[in-house]
Amino acid sequence: MSQLMVLPYVETVLREQDAYRAARPSLLPRAVRSVAGPFDKLAHKLIPPEAIEAAIRGADWAASNSIRSSSIKHDFTDLEACDEAVREVRRWALGYAVTGGGAAGAFGALGLMVDVPATVALALRTSRLVGLSYGFGADTEAERTYILDILQLAGANSQEQRDEAIRRLAEGRAAIGKEDWQKIVRLAGQTTGSVAATRRVATTLGVNLSTRKMAQIAPVIGAAVGAGVNAAFQNDVADAAQFAYRARWLEVNERILESAPA
Repeated sequence: MSQLMVLPYVETVLREQDAYRAARPSLLPRAVRSVAGPFDKLAHKLIPPEAIEAAIRGADWAASNSIRSSSIKHDFTDLEACDEAVREVRRWALGYAVTGGGAAGAFGALGLMVDVPATVALALRTSRLVGLSYGFGADTEAERTYILDILQLAGANSQEQRDEAIRRLAEGRAAIGKEDWQKIVRLAGQTTGSVAATRRVATTLGVNLSTRKMAQIAPVIGAAVGAGVNAAFQNDVADAAQFAYRARWLEVNERILESAPA
């Protein structure tokens, strides 16, 4: 990569990509756990992996159908313009997350039943909007798997999970680029790619969201915590989506291949 001539802005983006790749998983779940320890077992019962999987399936990719791609009019070959579009997506997602999380938090444990599927649906929509911002918006099985791997990265609870998600995204980019669906099927398991990815994400987010939302069921502070943890999670999703789709943009437009963790 040292022999390539790249623009200063692209060099800045590459440094940001390296910094994200080297970062640790989010500290928020661990911080919330120290505040809401007494609610741990209850939260895990309220948000089991099966509930997350049902939420993903229940969305039925409505996130894709509700997006008007015609409203995205910037030049997809201009990385700065793409990044600016993502900043707007992030502002939109955080606004929705704060409003929905605050309202759900006010209802304590009952609010989680509505908040969890809404949180997952918003994360799917945010990821798709970020992808569209960089010029990637195919409604294919491979793209769905890529988006689910983005959620896996956003919700990683350990460095191992984080590194594995980054590796899967790198493998997914190679497979999508070659339009070799059979490769994705082999990577994901014996079933179709998006089904296997859904199960992986459900397990990861079941832990991550229950940890984040434990304090949301606490009296008095539930609304404030609900707004805060929802906003933080959607920010993690936006970060992961930007990292993943920037990597694809760099491969397509600059022929720069980013390496996965060793």
